[in-house]
Amino acid sequence: MILLFFQRVCRWLLAVYDLPSWGRCELALSLLLEHSAPYSLEDVVQAVQESHDREFIKRVLAKECPICLSVFPHSKMQSLTSCQCSVCCGCFQQHFTIAVRDKHIRDMVCPVCWEPDINDPEHLNSYFSTLDIQLRECLEPEVYELFHKKLTEQALIKDPKFLWCCHCSYGFIYDGDQLKVTCFQCRNSFCAHCKKPWESQHAGLSCEQFQSWKRENDPEYQRQGLAGYLRDNGITCPNCRFQYALSKGGCMHFCCSQCRYQFCSGCNNPFHTTCAVDQCTVSGLHAHHPRDCLFYLRDWEPSRLQALLQNNGVAFNTEPPPGTQTDLCGVIEQKDEGGQQSDAACGAQTQPGHAGLCEKHYREYLVSLINSHSIDPAPLYSSNELLLACRRYKVEDTHRDGEDTFTYYTRLLEKLMDEVPLGDKVPRKK
Repeated sequence: MILLFFQRVCRWLLAVYDLPSWGRCELALSLLLEHSAPYSLEDVVQAVQESHDREFIKRVLAKECPICLSVFPHSKMQSLTSCQCSVCCGCFQQHFTIAVRDKHIRDMVCPVCWEPDINDPEHLNSYFSTLDIQLRECLEPEVYELFHKKLTEQALIKDPKFLWCCHCSYGFIYDGDQLKVTCFQCRNSFCAHCKKPWESQHAGLSCEQFQSWKRENDPEYQRQGLAGYLRDNGITCPNCRFQYALSKGGCMHFCCSQCRYQFCSGCNNPFHTTCAVDQCTVSGLHAHHPRDCLFYLRDWEPSRLQALLQNNGVAFNTEPPPGTQTDLCGVIEQKDEGGQQSDAACGAQTQPGHAGLCEKHYREYLVSLINSHSIDPAPLYSSNELLLACRRYKVEDTHRDGEDTFTYYTRLLEKLMDEVPLGDKVPRKK
């Protein structure tokens, strides 16, 4: 009786599911009859159609989800094209539903390994075009619609006509040709070019002329001294152009609150884990900085930075504006307080001869002058610094036979300055 029943089921499997052979039917039935087998008929049939290896099929039918630790057949698992991880369909849907509703578009990555590194714009479009197909099938309609809305916003910030309001951080497309722009959200006005709050004195003046007027005529601006200068020359996201009235000192790794782009605040080069630089041996999150980036020059003593400026005929301040002497540095910077980012005054002790700033922010001020005048720091390198820079930027540093030390270092310096340009993304505001 049992044999007869077995044969009838096998014939039924052949007829209904079009299995390739009688042996495959027997294999499918034996898997279904295993004690405590968690497999469904459809899962077993699909696996048996693809392979005749029993152990391989059992592995395919028993995949563990790394999120919920439950066991599912391969057909009930979801994976992204960017990595080798697989999670069950339920965890996949839950992860991306939460990411779409509560997080940023750049948080929509693998919930296991957090790949891909979508800080690279080249990977961004291809990744989301594939993800779009997967999310269309698993997300609720309103969540999928919100996903597309966030994708559209991500594309809009790349438009040259896109502006961020400096008053309320609302973003919009501006098609006008006037400098004065009024925000649709808060109804306050700002300059379309320099992104500063609009003042009547700006009318008829270029942004540079207006800033010169403020330096010469605005008592409040004058009172702020170099703290105001560093604020006006703060951080601008190279991806979405959102401006921050913050100093660049401290940690150079900056994450934009608007688009989540990660970059060096000194040179605007991206921080990423998947590096596109040839022969890079650095693992983990990192950036590649040019030699005139604040990342390197912040380690120079102020007197050395001043010497570099003097050698190039650039003036700099050493004293605060009259009547503004203070013991504490007032430069606004981003601070990490209990895992939360907040903007607050530096509060460090100011130093004599540092124009009313602490030493860290005075160095930043001097480096901003070096960058704005495109001054190369290499001529002041020591021999060890020169050799290190040549190795860092892959400049051949072989000592020629019969070459004296002075000639060797002179040739290396010329070779470094000729072959390796200054940073092409370094902010050079004046």
